[in-house]
Amino acid sequence: MKFGIKIHRGYDFTPFLKSSPSNIRKLSDLRVFGKTHQVFKQKIPFVKQGFEILACNQAEEEILDPKKDWKYYINEYNFRNSWELESTKPKIGFFGCSYTFGEGIHNDDMFVNIVSKELNMNPFNLGIGGAGSERIARTFAAAVKVIDFNYAVITLPDWSRQMHLDPQGKIINIIPAWPHRDYEKLNDLFLSVDDNFFINQAITYINWISDIAKSNGIKIILSSHVCLVNKLCQLMFPEHTIDTFPNIDDQCARDKMHPGPKSQAAHAEQIIKAFYDRNWI
Repeated sequence: MKFGIKIHRGYDFTPFLKSSPSNIRKLSDLRVFGKTHQVFKQKIPFVKQGFEILACNQAEEEILDPKKDWKYYINEYNFRNSWELESTKPKIGFFGCSYTFGEGIHNDDMFVNIVSKELNMNPFNLGIGGAGSERIARTFAAAVKVIDFNYAVITLPDWSRQMHLDPQGKIINIIPAWPHRDYEKLNDLFLSVDDNFFINQAITYINWISDIAKSNGIKIILSSHVCLVNKLCQLMFPEHTIDTFPNIDDQCARDKMHPGPKSQAAHAEQIIKAFYDRNWI
């Protein structure tokens, strides 16, 4: 019996390279990494170079109180909040999933804003709802090519989340616990593997993040909102890892799906303490 590989002649790899850090040349190239996955009933009004959105998902949209309304601002690079590119303050990037994005959380209550205000730094929120460790690592690798960060805070999700690219180069988040329509086969595949597979992946991506930080002179703080992932970070890089994201008010965000302001404030507190403990400021 003969064995071999199937050769694709004339295959267009260009769409798959859109999210490759090697392809990042300017700030606008970061748009492919950002994600605006919200559900809207109203048109999206453009504001400055970005746009404001009223709701973060269908569940939240159904419970909005017009008398207590507030909006997200999504900048021109498809990430939350404006970026002050001309500021002379030290630049601090925040990378992670919806916990970092601040799903269902008002700006003033986000750990991103609490930390940067206390430390008097210029924040860049690069949180992406539903992102896994590979997407976070790729985003970090891409962002450092066009933004000169001094510090970075990485809050990792569950290690089972996977990143997939469709033929157009769009990034798809595969979360085995939340099946993605049209990607049932991939979902089933990842449900069939054991944690050994995900642990090895996580080690690769955490090492990648650390190597990026070292090569660019960026001081980092690592953590996760999953205990086992946080423990892995502590074993690998104890000097950079803080405690697990403190989920003390689960489902209290405005979308009734994510931790609320108390959790965000507690995470901000331990990040700030880590900065002072390490004499970084």
